[in-house]
Amino acid sequence: MNQFQKSYELYDYNLIFIRRLADVCGLDIMAKNYTFNFRTLLILILTIVSTASVLHSYVFYYQNWFRILETTVLISLIMQAIVKLYNAYIHRHFYETMYDRLRDFHYKYRNHKNHEQLLLVMEKIHMVTKAFFASYIVTGCCFFVFPVYVYLTERRRELLISIRIPYIDADSVSGYVVTMCFQSSLLVTFVIGFTAADSVILLFVCSLIAIVDVFTYDLRELTAMLNETYPNRFAIRKRMRQLFMQQLEIIEYESDLDERYFVSYFIQILSGVMGITITLFLIYKANYVQGCALLLSLFGQLLEMCLLGTIFSIKNEEITEAFYGMDWYLMDILEQKCIALMLHKSQHFVQMTVGGLRPLNMETFIVIIKSIYTYLMMLITVFK
Repeated sequence: MNQFQKSYELYDYNLIFIRRLADVCGLDIMAKNYTFNFRTLLILILTIVSTASVLHSYVFYYQNWFRILETTVLISLIMQAIVKLYNAYIHRHFYETMYDRLRDFHYKYRNHKNHEQLLLVMEKIHMVTKAFFASYIVTGCCFFVFPVYVYLTERRRELLISIRIPYIDADSVSGYVVTMCFQSSLLVTFVIGFTAADSVILLFVCSLIAIVDVFTYDLRELTAMLNETYPNRFAIRKRMRQLFMQQLEIIEYESDLDERYFVSYFIQILSGVMGITITLFLIYKANYVQGCALLLSLFGQLLEMCLLGTIFSIKNEEITEAFYGMDWYLMDILEQKCIALMLHKSQHFVQMTVGGLRPLNMETFIVIIKSIYTYLMMLITVFK
């Protein structure tokens, strides 16, 4: 990342990477005059056929509980995919606005005294984005390798995933080829689409780190101005107005994120718990080898959501602590009232939640892991 000297340059580079992934799915909403296109239609058809195939597979495997559970894992992924597709297309103007807002922020503070911190944040965001992409690729490759391994060792045809397309006989050679082509397309789409969607959430939430760091840095500068031998009251009032507007922008930014991702967080956590629980059970009882790689991605998703929620809360608490650390008693009465109002707003910040049921943080992550263990033990008991 040494080739980037400014945070907005790395932001543009990271956004180009996300856009390329989204473009494969026909959802590059930053493209000029973006409209519903052929690739978007293909992804929509793929999603519909996948849903129909899962329902058909339940009927086909009705006597094999392990196959039914394996198919249920796919349902958890399709649930996520549908929500991600819906959000990306229906709320595309929201994403376009957010991209522009963050780009303007990085460009505006390109010469800020705290710019090194902004660049460091963007470097970490880009590294984690690439790490997610790598984990999804590893998961996808494991699913592709397994049928090859089975055929070479046992001379038996095995599907990538246990779903059957309606009216296609996967036991025949031609039907097997058609099913494998369909499932391959599905896996590639999952890898690319999930990486793009998760990278966007990562970019939006982690950018709050940079935004809050600039705000708290400016608060400390205001304190330094107050402690000057001969404070410039006009400059102090001007800085106060700037800080007030900055805080309003932060509140608006957080509220927009919470409103847009409220349902997404809930679906992602719900599908993650479902997928992890069933995958662990299948690994334990049915030697579901591919599930080991799938766990990598599912746990990664779950951990990402909870870590992002923790970051959200920590950065808001930092704002409150920064207000506590100010020498507010050196201000005029009107300035003190303004600071009191800003402090009140910082103490009642927006939180990321799991559908409004629990705050999304590492404490909730521990609760979720315990719940997964409980559900796993229940499954093992039922299928003893």
